[in-house]
Amino acid sequence: MEQTKDRPSICVVIPTHGRYHLLIPLFESLQAAREHFQRPVEVFIIDSSPQMTAERIEAICAEFNAHYIRHRNNVREKRNLGIELAQAPVILFVDSDCVFTPDLLLEHHQLYSDDSIASVVGLTRFVGKSSRIWRVIAKTSFLDAFSYAERLEFAPWGPTCNISYRKDVLESVGKFDTTFPFRLGGDDTDLGLRVTAAGYKIKCNSRAVMEHTRETWNGIGLIGRRVFRWGRMHFYMMRKHPHRMHTNPPTVPGIFLLLALLFAPLGLVGQSAIWAVIPLVWLFLDLILESLLISYKQGKQPMEFFYTLGSRILALIFQIGTVLEGIKNRSLAPLCKDASYCPPSPQGHSRGIAQIWAMVLAFPLAILALVIVQLVLRSA
Repeated sequence: MEQTKDRPSICVVIPTHGRYHLLIPLFESLQAAREHFQRPVEVFIIDSSPQMTAERIEAICAEFNAHYIRHRNNVREKRNLGIELAQAPVILFVDSDCVFTPDLLLEHHQLYSDDSIASVVGLTRFVGKSSRIWRVIAKTSFLDAFSYAERLEFAPWGPTCNISYRKDVLESVGKFDTTFPFRLGGDDTDLGLRVTAAGYKIKCNSRAVMEHTRETWNGIGLIGRRVFRWGRMHFYMMRKHPHRMHTNPPTVPGIFLLLALLFAPLGLVGQSAIWAVIPLVWLFLDLILESLLISYKQGKQPMEFFYTLGSRILALIFQIGTVLEGIKNRSLAPLCKDASYCPPSPQGHSRGIAQIWAMVLAFPLAILALVIVQLVLRSA
């Protein structure tokens, strides 16, 4: 990779909004990584914080030799602005709730000596207090992409908390797509898929380690809203990358809607409203059975069942988001189709088997439960 003496080797782009307390440890770690790297590095903090917080962030940028830039609160636009302003041939995207390890810049940069490499994705380790909600999240597939660097040689995409790209590659594929709805979500997946579809390689490097705080992942309401938004964005990803779509067994929301269409009329015709609740009973039993099967397979402590149940509820929220966004756009594809963006994790196969068994077993159990309830009510 050709490099002039004064030209920066890497540009670090960090979008932020109101995270001053997290930027302090980030800057301190970045300073150590720059000293270890011993090459010119440019840093852009692109901020949309309220005025008082913005002034504090601007002051810390001046202290740590970073460029402070104001922009409206849109993460995709912020990252694109960083690409446009960068003088370096390589751009490293980092989130504001992360901490650099000393070797991170060096580990990203050295792989670009191979001209066939268009991007490098590192390993992200989550650090900090492990809450109950975190133990639920850890059982989902939402964290799989952060460990690509440990499992793969080349990744189909990578999260923008620890991934670098050649600037000319980003420009050739059109940068981040700002036409997506919502201010954030799915843009890192979409960009990586377009880069790989264009024939470029995203190299994994497990030695390029970034530490990500768990603080910004804790909170039931926060995670619920985030997962629901990811589910809604998943519909647009399916529509934009149809070659990655495949026919699936009906999803949980799909079966629920089918049962609702079947049993709501039966409840009215049979003058027994109890049959109209079969979809709800089936959904409840499906979640319970699936969680039991997964936790039993893993051989964990009994308490792990509740964490597994929480993870399945999060997965259901994601699916509901996808289905509702499909219906909003007059598409029923999410009821029986899905899109794959990455190789499955080692736990993915066993989770899939448990899901199918739970769906099948929950239906006769739901019928049996309601028959028993009716018999009890009639004999009372």
